[in-house]
Amino acid sequence: MPTKAEINALAGSAIAAFHLAQFSFGALVKNGIVPKSEAEQILQQAVKVNRTGGPGNQIAADMLTTVLQKLSSFQPPTRQ
Repeated sequence: MPTKAEINALAGSAIAAFHLAQFSFGALVKNGIVPKSEAEQILQQAVKVNRTGGPGNQIAADMLTTVLQKLSSFQPPTRQ
């Protein structure tokens, strides 16, 4: 059985990774490094793969779906 400290460390790691994913995908698309459609495709594949895993993967899939939804609603600025 994991200790409370171990559970908190795992939760903290997951939260940090989730926020980094949100910021990273947003920045990559916003700066024109990765096309929005490609970023969406990467996230869709990650969700699909995680859906086939255990309980932790299901949570990861849910979190990645949130990142995908936010990215999908993002409108990158047009370059001039």
